[in-house]
Amino acid sequence: MANAAEVKVAAVSFHSKDQAYNIPKMSEISAAAAKNGARLVVFPEMSSTGFLYPSINEAKPNMDTFPGKATEAFGRVAQKYNTYIAWGYIEFDPATGVAYNSAAIVGPNGFKGNYRKHQLAVGDDNLWRAPGNLGFPVFDTPIGRIALLVCYDDTQLQSLLLPALRNADIIAYLTASLYNPKSEAGGSDNHTTIGSMATLPGWIGINVVGADSSGVDKVMEMTLIGPGGSSIWGAQGNVLASASATNFTDPKQPKVVYATINTSKSNPQREFWLKTRRPELYADYNFYRPTHDSNVNNVSAQVSAVLVQYEPKTGAVEENSKVIDRLIDEKILGQGLNLAVLPFNSFIGNETITKENVAKFAEPLNGKSYNIAANLAKKYQVNLLFSMPEVADGKYYETAILFDFTGKQIGLYRKSHLNEVEKTWATAGNELPVFNSPIGRIGVVLNDEAHIPEVTDMYMLKRANLLLVPVAYNQKDYGGDVKIPKGLIPEESNKGMFIWFSMAQHSQAFTLVANYVNGAHGDVGQSALYSLVLEEGFYPPNIAPKDKELAHQVVFATNQNQNLWTNQQQKVVERIWQAALPLTLPKDNACFQEWQKNSTSPIICKGLYK
Repeated sequence: MANAAEVKVAAVSFHSKDQAYNIPKMSEISAAAAKNGARLVVFPEMSSTGFLYPSINEAKPNMDTFPGKATEAFGRVAQKYNTYIAWGYIEFDPATGVAYNSAAIVGPNGFKGNYRKHQLAVGDDNLWRAPGNLGFPVFDTPIGRIALLVCYDDTQLQSLLLPALRNADIIAYLTASLYNPKSEAGGSDNHTTIGSMATLPGWIGINVVGADSSGVDKVMEMTLIGPGGSSIWGAQGNVLASASATNFTDPKQPKVVYATINTSKSNPQREFWLKTRRPELYADYNFYRPTHDSNVNNVSAQVSAVLVQYEPKTGAVEENSKVIDRLIDEKILGQGLNLAVLPFNSFIGNETITKENVAKFAEPLNGKSYNIAANLAKKYQVNLLFSMPEVADGKYYETAILFDFTGKQIGLYRKSHLNEVEKTWATAGNELPVFNSPIGRIGVVLNDEAHIPEVTDMYMLKRANLLLVPVAYNQKDYGGDVKIPKGLIPEESNKGMFIWFSMAQHSQAFTLVANYVNGAHGDVGQSALYSLVLEEGFYPPNIAPKDKELAHQVVFATNQNQNLWTNQQQKVVERIWQAALPLTLPKDNACFQEWQKNSTSPIICKGLYK
């Protein structure tokens, strides 16, 4: 189907009540938005039915079916004004008697589609509603290929990756994230809001139209607020429009924001991801990891780390290593350190390694650079990660080596996701290992591997406590600044680079980035620690200056976040692992191709079994 490239869309902040109020009001808002040119109008989660129901019996008078009352009413509006309307509702399946937290979409000429939320939040969300069983459908329309996601779905990267692999152009993201003031009991229960989605569109490379509830409600003597902030993002991660956030003194009523998205615009991030991803390394997606996973390290470790950023001289291994030595020495005086992370290709600088120059820069293990790094680890009694181009048995690799505080090698990682230049000279590693160390379980992401969301997911599933990320990053090739709509998270947390921010949030592993400053590549420094629940504001990103040479010190403790709204254990156990199979299939696999082609079917290999 030929799709329009530029599409005007609308996101609605809406205060839901009951069906008798919601459906006529939403019809009215949809008609007005369509008259204003919107070809897609998105409402929040459970907006047509309301959702403050403690039991299924109390919800039943307002539950709906598919098709049902809302599809009929909104279908008339969609037909009359030639638009598409997406909304959330509590679905009752009369064939089974099961209730779901669902989203539907209708359009002209009787078009309609349905999606059932997969990821149900611990607590009220899963007391009487079942997880979805319709897969992750992508609906082909004249305005683009549209997927639906609901609220807590966004706590798992696979919820966005699966529609993206089905070539979705737009995700309609519906949430209703009522929460308490932080001063009240339960105030840290669930922070799935528009703010949680905000750093993901640019990482996945997809347009997102996000709608959240607004207004204040009283439930069982509790005051709850819908934060609003409905927003629209382009596929490059830029905020195209955002509604103001609700607060307790200003409970704003329905608010519609508009933007034009371009579904045909070049998208380097998504292109890099699709070209570079390696499904054969992602088998862990297919396995359930229970609470007794032997890989779990629940021991709390105090970490005092330095992230070394400096201005390098290309290829000057000894000179550069002396600068690193000096910077660590300046920081360690009178202080205990137990971890040091150096930038990508740590001693040779940010020179691009090519087929023509690799022989000049590559070294064997136990060579000059290796021994300098080992001696630094031993001298300062720290666990130390450095990286270099490696030569071994006639092959070249991009390699990271982890030393313990005695200078002993305890981990070796060969970059597994190579960019186009690296593919001309390097051999890819075939593992995503996690290394046990005195300070926890460590995963390594080398430079632009941050592009690949599945790498983050694999380290989460392998129960890494720490992600160490040596980079040579100039903010031009990928990523960009965190720009979460104002009022949704504390402003102290609203900073950093959105991919690194999301890596920490979604792996629930402390993410430590070490970068260069200046130099021929124009690297921007800003070495940083990203914490596990940075949207809470208790542990905001700790970021080094942009243009200063230093060993930036960060101090934190692992396995201390059990009382906050999420943690790695919770994310691993909650994940709907049965839905992830397509992420592990190569693009030429017959099952994958059929799943991709039949983009609304939840079944893999439906037509291949007789």
